[in-house]
Amino acid sequence: MEVEGSSKTMIATQAEMVEARVPISYRDQCAHLLIPLNKCRQAEFYLPWKCENERHVYEKCEYELVMERMLKMQKIREEEAKLKQAQKHGSPIPLIPKTANA
Repeated sequence: MEVEGSSKTMIATQAEMVEARVPISYRDQCAHLLIPLNKCRQAEFYLPWKCENERHVYEKCEYELVMERMLKMQKIREEEAKLKQAQKHGSPIPLIPKTANA
């Protein structure tokens, strides 16, 4: 499944996420990594020094998603700033209103 506006695709299906009891707020493009991480955590009784590899891979995926969103927002802000500059300097105040010509 392709997610609009993201370079990553959804790998885990809704059925898999429901079966693994992944909370709705965590059902993003990295959920396929969260499922084995949670299974490992339960098997190892949530010991912090266990499942380090799974946790690192999941957190890296989440970090990449956040950075991707930040870059997109930065581009949007830059485009808005360019539009404001163009409106500010590019178009002088018309002497004759457009409604007068109608």
